Amino acid sequence: MNLRWGLLAAGTIAAEFAAGVEESKHGTLAAVAARSAGRAAEFAARFDIPRCYGSYEDLLADPGVDAVYVSTPHPMHAEWAIRAAEAGKHVLCEKPLTVTAGEAEKVIDAAKRNDVFLMEAFMYRLHPQTRRLAELVSCGAIGEIRAVDVTFSYASGDAEVARLADPALGGGGILDVGCYCTSLARLVSQCATGQDVVEPEEVTGLARLDPATGVDEYAMGLLRLPGDIIAQLSCGFRLTQDDHIRIYGTGGQLSVPRPAWVHALRKPGTSHIVLTPEGGEPEVIEVEATQGLFAREADHVATHIADRQAPELTWAETLANMRTLDRWREAVGYGR
Repeated sequence: MNLRWGLLAAGTIAAEFAAGVEESKHGTLAAVAARSAGRAAEFAARFDIPRCYGSYEDLLADPGVDAVYVSTPHPMHAEWAIRAAEAGKHVLCEKPLTVTAGEAEKVIDAAKRNDVFLMEAFMYRLHPQTRRLAELVSCGAIGEIRAVDVTFSYASGDAEVARLADPALGGGGILDVGCYCTSLARLVSQCATGQDVVEPEEVTGLARLDPATGVDEYAMGLLRLPGDIIAQLSCGFRLTQDDHIRIYGTGGQLSVPRPAWVHALRKPGTSHIVLTPEGGEPEVIEVEATQGLFAREADHVATHIADRQAPELTWAETLANMRTLDRWREAVGYGR
């Protein structure tokens, strides 16, 4: 199916997705909307998009739009994903789907009621590296999984800090990048135990909270997952750390020095997984991505439109992740 995409917001991530749609096999750019008509027009000219709107409502009323990509600030995701569903548009919404699990349930209910596709845009889950990593865990390449260590943390620039430090805009490192860490740790547990969806039995954590706003600047979480797997998560937008994935099993370990969410891996190319058997030498496994990650994401939506959900990112998967993020933020005292 060829999808005619409407972009709801015209920011940096929308530009990356627009470039991905241009490279996709089953998508075209039909329209873009922004809060400013001038900004929408500039964006449209940049990507040769035929129609531009100065309001989100006008885009949702466009009969030439099949699917909407929502990339507004986090607190606006729920409202506009619901309104898009009510307008009969299929929805791809940036991560996190919403700010809380309760809001996510309302978005999913809207998708059900209006019989439209809905997916949270965790594009890293579609990368060949992530799929290969999942296969290695599932097949017992390092024995029984015992621990997971995931880090996604950076020092943002001034422009991003304005959003990330504002609780009214869904700020904080846990929602911004900790959601990736949570998703990956849960994926490992799912592959290790053979379950479709898992949630941690225990969630604890600590964070450095901005004394003025209460937003988590950098945080660590500790999860006890099914399979008696312990996961250590580290994230932040005020502290640069080495992004990595490390998975420890009874027969060795898997290491990903550059996870699929890093910017460089959004384009086609080679990435690596290092498998080190217990008492053996490291083996570097090369993983080739022949398509850009946003193009892959757009095509994945088109492929699964009739299913209304994507197999890697089901609604149950999204809700499990959102509930875990709620528990992590509560554990660190977010908003107190």
